Amino acid sequence: MDDSKNKKSNQDILTIDELIDKASSLLGLQMNQINENLEFDGKKGDFGFAIEEGGFNYPRNSRAEADFKDLNVELKVTPFKRNANGTYSSKERLVLNIINYMEEYKKSFEDSSLWTKNQTLLILFYEYIENVSKSDFMIKYGILHQFSEQDLIIIKNDWQIIIDKIKAGKAHEISEADTYYLGACTKGKNSSSTRQQPFSNIPAKQRAFSLKTTYMTQIVRELTSNTRSEDSLFNYVELVGDSFEESIIKKVAPYIGMTESQLLGLFELDTVAKSRFEMIFTRMLGLKGKLSKVSEFIKANIQVKTIRVEETGKVKESMSFPAFKFTDIVNQEWEDSDIYKLFETKKFMFVVFKKVNGEYIFDNVVFWNMPHDDLNKQLKKVWTKTKEVVLSGHIVSHIHKNGRRFTNFPGQSLNPVGHVRPHATLISDTYPLPVKDCLTGLETYMKQCFWLNSKYVKESILGI
Repeated sequence: MDDSKNKKSNQDILTIDELIDKASSLLGLQMNQINENLEFDGKKGDFGFAIEEGGFNYPRNSRAEADFKDLNVELKVTPFKRNANGTYSSKERLVLNIINYMEEYKKSFEDSSLWTKNQTLLILFYEYIENVSKSDFMIKYGILHQFSEQDLIIIKNDWQIIIDKIKAGKAHEISEADTYYLGACTKGKNSSSTRQQPFSNIPAKQRAFSLKTTYMTQIVRELTSNTRSEDSLFNYVELVGDSFEESIIKKVAPYIGMTESQLLGLFELDTVAKSRFEMIFTRMLGLKGKLSKVSEFIKANIQVKTIRVEETGKVKESMSFPAFKFTDIVNQEWEDSDIYKLFETKKFMFVVFKKVNGEYIFDNVVFWNMPHDDLNKQLKKVWTKTKEVVLSGHIVSHIHKNGRRFTNFPGQSLNPVGHVRPHATLISDTYPLPVKDCLTGLETYMKQCFWLNSKYVKESILGI
């Protein structure tokens, strides 16, 4: 039955309660039930337009103001998914609005396009299920999201980091990994979608303010489990006047210079496990659980790694990242590759222990994300060479008389940033090859991964 005449348009929704009631009526409905005229052309925004038109009875638009302007509420529709281990996560970042480099830097945060449009978000979550028709996707959850005081302080700092890069004429070097909760994601058909920037002649990729996928995942998990994270790192007072990084450094500063044994005793930890350094650092922050379970670390997409520096100043080892599949790398372009996405979006926190008189002491905490040129010039060369080796079928260059295989993958001496070598410890731990190896005829090969060179870690990350 066509009841479009009875639907309230957004102009007719006068109160927050009316808006919530309308949104609640959409829960449990499939997309084709909400909008009978639903047509998808493959664009991510289709779901939002379907809800706008079918659920709230107003036409698609790209206005700078909030969708429900009288209530100052912006409508967002976004997917979540069920993972193989039974947990839920957001499928993607939540895109907010395009960044106008020529105008945004002129404004305060309170007058910015970001805050003007997105102070309060009505977020409807639909469940993405592979091999299910898009029109059958169902709205499962809805929330009226307002940023907590703690989150808002971090988001304001994130916004300022983005603005400072624009003012420095480096809009073309902006990375999602620069910031914590608020990202500046690429927005356009491809890397050729660029915009003019005010303080440089270099075209900058078109980007949009967005809430990171990991930030959205924390919201999803709180919704699906009806619980909040057990450990929270900051309170409002700790963040006033300090950035995310400054707040953490203040927390751990009293422990700098203490030995491993002193810290183990102080925190009553009796362990020789390799993870003991992370356990020590967790206690320094006043936490008891794993850092990976802490709300702020989840939302900010921070990866914590421990670095041990020897008395000689040498970093103990190179730094590895997850193994890549040979069949994946040959079908990817650089900006779609797993290694690019990792360094483009992830912030790292390195916990540094340095050996002095035979014992490790807590030395420092370093926050880092890969600089633009290191990623898009040097590491890209490593990735490109690796793809060429796999595609050509020339993985094994020669075999030593003891049976050891030597490969054509780029080694440490060929690039200042990274290299490729085995991730597995057993030669039988393999992935399929898209092209069999010419020298050996092998159709599978030992798992490989990208590594950051130990010298790069020492000099470019630690600055020693």
